[in-house]
Amino acid sequence: MLAAAMTSSPTTRRTPAQERSRRTVRRILDAAEALVAEGGVEAATTRSIAERAGVAAPSLYRFFADRDEVFDALVQQGVADLDEAVRAGEAAWDGNDLGELLRLELDLHVAYYERHPSLAALWFGGRASAPVVATVRRRNHELAMRVREILIGRGLVRADTPREVFDFVTELGDRVLEVVLRDPRAPDRRALEYGVVALTGLVERWAP
Repeated sequence: MLAAAMTSSPTTRRTPAQERSRRTVRRILDAAEALVAEGGVEAATTRSIAERAGVAAPSLYRFFADRDEVFDALVQQGVADLDEAVRAGEAAWDGNDLGELLRLELDLHVAYYERHPSLAALWFGGRASAPVVATVRRRNHELAMRVREILIGRGLVRADTPREVFDFVTELGDRVLEVVLRDPRAPDRRALEYGVVALTGLVERWAP
């Protein structure tokens, strides 16, 4: 998942050590997620986030320098949760069709974004800083290599299939998701079908 644009501020927020502080951070992130989901990125100001979370502004600034750091934390949390869901889906997959696995990967991502439209708004709106983008790039490479190993293990692509093929497929998959999720609450299912066909056709070039 690569952002078309990104914020420039580095991620420097404090990591809370005490349980009370962790609960405060949790309320701040939940409030920001709800505000973005309801009214878009511009609705989530530091003031509105603090008010929704029920904390004083100084409490928010103890952990986040500005709202971009709040957004960064939301993206990082969301990507971690998404990756956990995707790994579980991959582990449960018992099919033997290349296109079926690629469809599963896209479906798992779409389903998560439907449940968390704020993450779609933040990520595809380019509201992540450079360090967060780098973290997500590493995650996407790991995803690409997992898909490659699954398909090689099932005998669905050749063992010598270049790794960069799957890095490229992952990038294309992200562009597909960007089109499908222009409205996360009403994903474009036709575009999703086109995406599955396109990605499958590319990977099938390395079928045995």
